[in-house]
Amino acid sequence: MNVAFPAVFLFLVVLPGFLFRLFFQRNEVRTFDHTPFNAVVLKALLCAAFFNLLVAIGARLVGYEIELGDVVRLLVGGASALSELNDRLVWLNKHPEAAAGYFSLTNAAALGAALVWRAAVQGWELDRQGSRLSRWVRGDAPWYYLFSGLDHPKEDSIDGATVAAVVEFKEGSYLYTGLLDGYEVSAEGQLDRLLLVQAQRRKLDSDRQYDEGSGMYVGDSTRFYPIAGDVFVLRYDEVKTLNVTYLSLDAEP
Repeated sequence: MNVAFPAVFLFLVVLPGFLFRLFFQRNEVRTFDHTPFNAVVLKALLCAAFFNLLVAIGARLVGYEIELGDVVRLLVGGASALSELNDRLVWLNKHPEAAAGYFSLTNAAALGAALVWRAAVQGWELDRQGSRLSRWVRGDAPWYYLFSGLDHPKEDSIDGATVAAVVEFKEGSYLYTGLLDGYEVSAEGQLDRLLLVQAQRRKLDSDRQYDEGSGMYVGDSTRFYPIAGDVFVLRYDEVKTLNVTYLSLDAEP
């Protein structure tokens, strides 16, 4: 019990920091480095300290006082510390909601602050390249910023994107195109799959013909043929090159 209680207690104390770090910004990397003194761990611990301090101050304002010394004795004192805190333990037995409420408030405050922060960043586009705050609020999600067009210099709003990908087969190279419906990344944040709608393909050699009279390339829709299905899944490890074109819908009817 002396070993289990400090571990569980420390977990509850630091949990708000990791919750905040998990939800406060977009992140495509799902793996996490738990090594001690890692930068992410240190930031999470600092966030946990902030939310615990915030709730402790709030509890003091409403009449509850948290004795830090008693907490330290419970963590390192073992059984001898429990005999010195009998009066406080009796009070805790009569008011079990106090401890549950404290940890619930720290986690709720961390989660609420993370969601509000993330909504503000996305709503005001503070993570757009060129923003003064982008360095501090931009998440580790390069594929999201690429496909969403958030960093595109166009003044028009980006409503979607089409992709063109070259895939090589034994019989030759093919160009796949379609509207980007979504994408999936691996646990390490690498692009894994592209989800396309209205997908079509053609041989890469079947390029447009150049008309010397008009000095322009002549489009020919018959070069492509549609791929049957609602959603076409394209594996990124089979793609040789990828081109992204942003779409901006006309505001007028």
